[in-house]
Amino acid sequence: MNTVRFSMLALACTTLLACSNETTDSENVKTEAIWSKIYVTTTGETSRVIAELNIDGPTGNNIRLTANDKLVAKAGNVSQVMSEDEALFDVDYRAIFDTTSGGTQFTVDFTRASENKTLTTTMTLPRPFEIITPQKNQSYSVNDELILAWTPGTEGDTRFESKLTIECKKNDGDSIFVNVNNEQLTDDGTQIFDLSTIAELKNTAINTRQECSAEFYLARTRQGSVDPGYANGSSAKAVQERYSDKFEIRLRN
Repeated sequence: MNTVRFSMLALACTTLLACSNETTDSENVKTEAIWSKIYVTTTGETSRVIAELNIDGPTGNNIRLTANDKLVAKAGNVSQVMSEDEALFDVDYRAIFDTTSGGTQFTVDFTRASENKTLTTTMTLPRPFEIITPQKNQSYSVNDELILAWTPGTEGDTRFESKLTIECKKNDGDSIFVNVNNEQLTDDGTQIFDLSTIAELKNTAINTRQECSAEFYLARTRQGSVDPGYANGSSAKAVQERYSDKFEIRLRN
């Protein structure tokens, strides 16, 4: 059982990470200079395989595949050439599979046509789980203990984490967000939160006449195996992730 009390809470804000919005064609980059972040993630319906390629590291130029270079994802007997997805300041490659079962192995082959080589990354999905409590529209007082419960895992090579996001209304009508992260949970199925120790919920700018809306994000993660041909610091992982139903926190009894 995990018991969490808070004397201090991380600031609720959006962190802007240093990154490059420049793009370089893969034909102009040597393989050993290519940094990769490759992962598979599922919420239980489909699995998304995502590959990010940059020069030297996560803040280097984005790499766009050219000159017959390609990324091919495989799950079981199904293979897909990964397609480019360009978002704000970022380029990555994606594929979607129907399988979400624990133990499913995914591979991503990066073929360099000009160098006649293929780099292979492997990832294996952890066991799936479900969130038991809190349930939809469940209500808690700010002085209560909140019990988070999920179906526990029995795998020794996975990491479990929780993220609690609380949205409250300020007296001026704007929203204020409080985030509580725990990245090293024991995967035993229970975490207890002492809501009274979250100092940010005592902020006088919050309108205590309105309930706060909250939800949990949970993730069970297994590290993957990265081909040594990629640049140092490259990573791979497989994640089973879930979101709880929304519940409320009352600031007045």
